[in-house]
Amino acid sequence: AAILGMYTLMSNKQYYDAICSGNICNTEGINSVVQPDRYRPVPDEPPNPTDVAETLRRLQDNDPALLDVNLNNIKDIPVPTLEAICEAIKTNTHVRSLSLVATRSNDLVANAVAEMLEQNQSLQSLNLESNFITSAGVLRLLGAVPRCGALRELRLDNQCQRLGDTVEMAMAATLEQCPSLLRFGYTFTLQGPRARAAAALTRNNELR
Repeated sequence: AAILGMYTLMSNKQYYDAICSGNICNTEGINSVVQPDRYRPVPDEPPNPTDVAETLRRLQDNDPALLDVNLNNIKDIPVPTLEAICEAIKTNTHVRSLSLVATRSNDLVANAVAEMLEQNQSLQSLNLESNFITSAGVLRLLGAVPRCGALRELRLDNQCQRLGDTVEMAMAATLEQCPSLLRFGYTFTLQGPRARAAAALTRNNELR
């Protein structure tokens, strides 16, 4: 697993043991194995100090100093505020990274993000991991990804429910259609889409 880069199948200790010595000593037991199709809460982290209202104002003002928007683990942001943030990024020309990990984002937010991707031409990284986005929301997002030519990284792993075979096939197809995508965060459950996605990412990085 370490050789193949399948880090989610082992703990940090097992991974570094394997890299350093070539031998994996499973001293932590089988409970260290991650279940890819089950929602995993994000580990406790220090509170995110980002001022959401101030960030929204700076986005609306197209502040050139605001390059990265990180709202990770802020669980009390109202959906209308998240939608307003996406609306502001539509015409923003400076933001390069948007991260909404564990913000309780749902399909309404996914739709707002999709509309943002259809207009924004500067965003390079988007992280929506550990949220409540369903298959319908992810499909809407994937349909908008080809419109954002600057996007290099997309992360969608660890949603509250299994996204399903249709979504995984759509993910692989999106990676094949978008040579600009170089990194994709999702734990595939099907071998077919997983292999297609890996081949597409390899090709995209070689082209880059």
